[in-house]
Amino acid sequence: MEEAPSSFGRHSPQARRNALILVIGFALIILIGAILLRLPAAATHRPLTWEEAFFISTSATTVTGLVVITPALDLSLFGQLVVLVLMEVGGAGFIAFSVLLFILIGRRVGLANRMLIQQTLGVFEGAHIARFTLMVLTTVFSIQLAGAGLLWLRWRETLPGAQGAYLALFHSISAFNNAGFDLYAGTNSILFGYDSDPYTLVVLMLLILIGGFGIVIGIDLATYPWDRRLMVHTRLTLTISAILILGGMLVLPADSLFEGAAFAGMPLGERLWKSLFSVVAARTAGLTIISLDQLGHASALTLMVSMFIGGAPASMAGGVTISTVAVLIVSVYSTVRGLPQAIVYGRTIPLETIAKAVAIMTVSTLLCLLASILLLVDMPTEFFAVIFEVVSAFSNTGYSLGLTTQLGTVGRVIIAFLMFWGRLGPLTLVVLLAQRERPLHARYPHEQIVIG
Repeated sequence: MEEAPSSFGRHSPQARRNALILVIGFALIILIGAILLRLPAAATHRPLTWEEAFFISTSATTVTGLVVITPALDLSLFGQLVVLVLMEVGGAGFIAFSVLLFILIGRRVGLANRMLIQQTLGVFEGAHIARFTLMVLTTVFSIQLAGAGLLWLRWRETLPGAQGAYLALFHSISAFNNAGFDLYAGTNSILFGYDSDPYTLVVLMLLILIGGFGIVIGIDLATYPWDRRLMVHTRLTLTISAILILGGMLVLPADSLFEGAAFAGMPLGERLWKSLFSVVAARTAGLTIISLDQLGHASALTLMVSMFIGGAPASMAGGVTISTVAVLIVSVYSTVRGLPQAIVYGRTIPLETIAKAVAIMTVSTLLCLLASILLLVDMPTEFFAVIFEVVSAFSNTGYSLGLTTQLGTVGRVIIAFLMFWGRLGPLTLVVLLAQRERPLHARYPHEQIVIG
C-alpha cells in the first residue's frame, strides 16, 4: 500500500502535491487500462462494456483480483497482457516505473520526486534514490522470473510449450504482486490440477509472502546475516504474520465443525495444504483454490480479519497493514500495564506514529461500514457476504463469496472506489483533502473526558 507523508498533522503543500500525483497517476493508469480493455481485440466473444472494462482495469491496477467476467474465457491474449501490465504497474508502483523512465531518458530526478519515491517505497534515506529504485525493480523482476521458472518446471508435464511458460509467468506475477488474478477459472480443474500439489503451493506462497512483506523488510532480512540486527518494524511484522497464519490454521482445517463444506471429502493432508494456502493468500493475494462460498462463517470471518489487516506497508499488499495493528496492540498493552509510553523490544513508539495508526484504523473501519450500508441499500442480500466483499475490495485481496458478479452499476462503482482507496492508502487521500495547518494563537486548558 502506498504510504502518506510521515509528518502527520503537518500537511505541507508539497505533501499534498505528492498525494495528488499519486491519485491522478493511478486514475490515469486505470483510464488507459479501461480504454485498452474496451478494444474489440481485448475480448474473445464480445467487446467488454465500459463498465466491465473500468472495473477490471481498477481491479488490476489496484492488484485486487475481483472480476465481473472470467478472464480466462472472456479476455483474449491481448486483454490478458493488458491485465498483466496493469498488475505490474500497480504492484511495483507507477512512481518506481517513472523513475526508471527518467533514468532511461537521461532526466535528473529532482528533490520533489525523490521525496515522493521515498514515501512510495517506504525508504527513509534520500541519497541515491534513483539507483535504489532501479535495484528494486531489477530484484522484483528477477523474483517473478524465478517464480515463473519454478512453476514452469512443474507444469510443463501437463502444460507443454509456450502455453505452460505463459501461464507460469502470469501466475507468478499475480502471486508476487498479491493481485489475485488467475487464468484457471472456468477450466476443468482448479490451478490446472495442481491445487493439491505441495510444490506448486509452496512456490506461490513464497511469492505472496515476499511481495506482502515489502522492500524495507526484504532489505532488513537480507542484511541480517551480516549485522545480526532486525528493525522493530520487521520483528513486529513477522510476529503478527506468524500469529495470523497459525490462527488461521487452527480454524480452517476444522471448517466442517462450523457447518462448512469447502473441505468436504478431502484427505487430511490436502485439507491442511489448501488451508495453509488460503490463509497465506488472505493476506491480500486472493488466489482461490477452494469454494469460499461453502466456508463456514467462522472460517470466512477468520479470512476476513486477515484480509482487513493485510500485509506490510510499502509492499504489494493492502489492508490497514500489519504495522498499524501492531502499533495499536503495543499501545493498548502499554496502557494496560500503566506505562506512560508505548514500548516494544526496548524501543519507544512515537506519539505521531500512534496517532497515524489510530487515524488509519478509524478511517478504514468507517469507510468499510459506510460502503457496506450503501451496498445493502442498493442490493439487499446477506449481510456477511456484503461485508466480506467490502473488506476484500478495501484490502485489495480479491476473495469473494460470489457477490461480485451480482453487482449492479452502483455496486460496481462502490467496490471500484474501495479498491482505489485501499491501494493508495487512507492517509494519502486524507493528506490530499487536508486544509493548511492554521497556527493557534491561544492555548486552551486541559479537561478530562470520561471514556470506557
